[in-house]
Amino acid sequence: MRLISFLSGVLCGAAVGAVAILLLAPTSGSEMRKSVMVKVGSIVDK
Repeated sequence: MRLISFLSGVLCGAAVGAVAILLLAPTSGSEMRKSVMVKVGSIVDK
C-alpha cells in the first residue's frame, strides 16, 4: 500500500512538473512542439 501511494505521488509530481515546464518555457508553442517531436523521434529511433 505504501509503495502504491509513493508511486502515485511520484507520477503526479512528474506530471505537474512537466506541465509547469511547458507553461514556463521561453519558446513559442510551435517551436516547443517541433523540439518535442525531434526528441521523441530520436528516442524512438534508438
